[in-house]
Order: sequence, then C-alpha cells, then structure tokens
Amino acid sequence: MRGRDGDRPLANDARATIRTDDRVIVVLLVLLSAVVLVVLLYYTVFVLEGLPEVPPGVLGLA
Repeated sequence: MRGRDGDRPLANDARATIRTDDRVIVVLLVLLSAVVLVVLLYYTVFVLEGLPEVPPGVLGLA
C-alpha cells in the first residue's frame, strides 16, 4: 500500500507519526517532572524555614 505521493509505503508515514507522538509525550513528561521538582523544593524550603532555630548549646558549639 502506497502513500499519497506513491514513493513511500503508508506504514512508514504511520511510524513517523507515532514517533512524533512519542516525542511529544516524553517532552510533556519531562516538563511535568520539572514542575513537580520545583513544587517539591518550594514546599521543602517552606517547611524548613518554619522550623525553630537550634540553640548553639544543643550542637555543642558553645
């Protein structure tokens, strides 16, 4: 079975489309992972800043 231009089989066109879709999915997953990492770091810093300061005597530096 040939494609519209008659030079390439239809299966090659379909595989190229699937590869493009796979790339889009991979890019979206990478972007989603980056967003999740930023949110995780933001809330980690938020929680750590809310903790009380440790007195120097507790660490044995005094």
